[in-house]
Parts: sequence; structure tokens; C-alpha cells
Amino acid sequence: MRATRRIITASTTAAASVAALLAIGTPAHAATTKFCGPPYAFALGCFYSTGDYFTVQDMRVDGKRAVLKWTTDYGRSGECHDANGANNPPTKCDYDFTEGHTLMFTTVVRNGANGADEFESDLMTAWISGR
Repeated sequence: MRATRRIITASTTAAASVAALLAIGTPAHAATTKFCGPPYAFALGCFYSTGDYFTVQDMRVDGKRAVLKWTTDYGRSGECHDANGANNPPTKCDYDFTEGHTLMFTTVVRNGANGADEFESDLMTAWISGR
């Protein structure tokens, strides 16, 4: 009789725990809408999934520009240039991406629009969710 009572108690506790987990659920994956490169980079870059835009900011007083280079998993690519000098507000570049895809971006420093890439940041991956 005691063994039966223990089994019933254990089964009831397990069922209640599972029901509580199912009722609560998990947080939405698409809650992240801002993806930024490393804060120690010479040029700071971010992608905002809500609005499909990038920001790039020059953090080094050297007369060069900050450039954010991006590419999508469906073949688009481009660049966003911040040529307004160091330590000023970031430059915003607005795009229209296809939702449900990923993109990768990195930042570099250049001497002019077509100069050689210098001080490339870590590669970042972002989700294009539209939220």
C-alpha cells in the first residue's frame, strides 16, 4: 500500500511539473533586435533588425573613415561609411532586407572610400527578423 502511494505521489508531482513547464513556455527567440560588433573595435558597428538599418561609428582620431561591410545569406552585400570624423554620433544606413534570413557584417578603417581595409573587427552574424 505504501509503495502504491509513493508511486501515485511521484506520478502526480511529475505530471504537475510538466504541466507547469508547458503552461509557462519559453521566451521568444526573436526578442533580440540589436546585433553589435565588439566594443573594443576601432570602428563600432551595429545592425538593428527592427527597421533593417546599420550604424557605424569611427572611434579613432586618425583622419580615416569607419566602414561597415555586410553580406546576406541570399547574395546581397554592401557598405555603410562613417566619414564625419572620430567620436561623433554614428552614421545610420537604412536598407530593406528579406525577413527570415541571416547577414554577416564586420567593420574596418580606411583611408578614403576605396582605401585598403585596416583593423578589421570580428565577424558578426545577425538575424533579419523584422521585429
